[in-house]
Amino acid sequence: AVLLGSAAAFAPAERPRAGVAPLGVATPTNAAAEAAADWSSRYGTGEDAAGGAAFFAFFRGMAEAGLGVGGDPLFYSKGDLKLKRRVDFSNYFTMADVDTAVTQDFLDAGRGTTQMRSGWKMAPVGQVRGSSFLDAKMNYDDVVTAMEAGTVVFNSAGAHIPKLSAVSLAALDAFGYPTCLNLYLTAKGKKTSAPPHTDKQDVFVIQTQGFKHWRVYPMPNPAREPLSDPLARGKNNDVCDLDTLGEPLLDVILKPGDVLYVPAGCPHTTDTLVPESELPEGVAEQDSVHMTVGIDTYIWGLSYSFLRGLTYIRQGLEDKALGGIQGLYKGTINTLPSEIYTKLCAALPANFAHSDANAAEGCAQELQKWAAAAAISTKSEDDFSAVPKEEWEFTIRRAQEHCRDLASVFRQMYQDALVEGDRRRANPGADVPMDKLSVFRIKPYMERVEQMMDGFISYATNSPQNQASPNQNIPGPAAAAAANASVQWVSAEEQKPERGEEVRVDLGGALFEARVRTVRSDGAFDVEFFDGELEGGVAAARIKVTLAPNANPKANPNLTPNLNPYPHPKVKKSKMSAEDKAAKLKALRKKGRKRKR
Repeated sequence: AVLLGSAAAFAPAERPRAGVAPLGVATPTNAAAEAAADWSSRYGTGEDAAGGAAFFAFFRGMAEAGLGVGGDPLFYSKGDLKLKRRVDFSNYFTMADVDTAVTQDFLDAGRGTTQMRSGWKMAPVGQVRGSSFLDAKMNYDDVVTAMEAGTVVFNSAGAHIPKLSAVSLAALDAFGYPTCLNLYLTAKGKKTSAPPHTDKQDVFVIQTQGFKHWRVYPMPNPAREPLSDPLARGKNNDVCDLDTLGEPLLDVILKPGDVLYVPAGCPHTTDTLVPESELPEGVAEQDSVHMTVGIDTYIWGLSYSFLRGLTYIRQGLEDKALGGIQGLYKGTINTLPSEIYTKLCAALPANFAHSDANAAEGCAQELQKWAAAAAISTKSEDDFSAVPKEEWEFTIRRAQEHCRDLASVFRQMYQDALVEGDRRRANPGADVPMDKLSVFRIKPYMERVEQMMDGFISYATNSPQNQASPNQNIPGPAAAAAANASVQWVSAEEQKPERGEEVRVDLGGALFEARVRTVRSDGAFDVEFFDGELEGGVAAARIKVTLAPNANPKANPNLTPNLNPYPHPKVKKSKMSAEDKAAKLKALRKKGRKRKR
């Protein structure tokens, strides 16, 4: 079944569900389009900002209608998108734009792979050809070659490519949440471009070139496999079997200009096997290009279940029933009754960070209500009763502040990219300065938001109530916040970590928490990151471990006591020399992996 309709045509009370008959198209008020004009002027007159206005109008219409965070899959064909005037997203970003972006900048990409029953993973695109900076640069031919072997993915492309930053910024301002835009390229005629999997984000898929066949399925009952994360099925070593998913909610072929909305946790699979009968008359089959715009709620702890866990930590409660924020979506939580699970694991509503006092109070009541229901279901009422009523609203208020702070940094990062795009157009053919290459431009911003996530957890772990009960099961998306300020970090070259040990891994200059899965005989390590992603063969030089209590950092001058894993408390320009930057970037490209946000 396919849903057709204009996003802003639906009032929240008429929220459509996947599977009903087409609702038709209604032309909404001009409010979203007028807001889009204001939005565009706010970010200047540059070409990218102007191009982003149509996306803002669409996203704003979705948000105003109560759509786009949670809910059910939706499909909008190009002809159904009417916001004052017809919106056309087709050809907004094509393979020609990919060529330009790769040529101008030092970008990184991965190629989707599947090996037997090991889930979907990423292999590097391109190769280091020599010792110079330019020799390490991925080129357009590398991308085209990789497409013949699998889908090419540019993670966080919205932060790296100015034209796509406008789309990321439009979604951020429309929904009030941090956003992340990935770019996907698939050669025509591929039987499987992405195997069945789920994502942690609510995503908008915008087809801009070529055609892609999508099948979107209902979220499986998490109780069937309680030890699997419902938001990361089919990835890494988890397999999401197609024959267990039943009938798809949506089975559609996206054409240029079409938009598909897929909520977090809904399995989906894609291919580019498009029958001739589905092609527009006179149009040949083409390689597929689409943007996936993710609304990052779960990534940054903006769900009721995470806030419940944070509230328990703040009160010094161990949360034996659901395990706290460690492995948040695995285990007992997946066995809760369906309604409790759905409500407790829901993301906070769009623009909640900018809501009035009544809306914040409503979110607090919702959080308290479903935390109570979970406590009753797990026979842990005593823990729930230990939380003062006012603490639930306090947590919501802190989450609002956290979301606004994150959105501010992401907004600044995307604006920075827009300015860089304007600069490049004003100087066609000129070399891009080293500090304007995107991998260096975005680094301080990403470090800053990781710090913010640390701070979000710190407000709970450092509370007076929590200090009285220090044995918390705290590790999660930013476990560094829970560590004592005197923790000393050293390289794994100096102190070898053991299997299962918590470590930090350097990914492009920022440190991310992970756990050692395997200590390899060649001296490298296989690690699992906090969100379930795996990386094999990580060199010891990229890993930081906690200095053993009986170790003496002064015994070796190379050890750095009290090393802060996030060394940039403010967004600022890097002072690293061009030679050092080139060397670090070459090492990153050689490893072939960029962290997905």
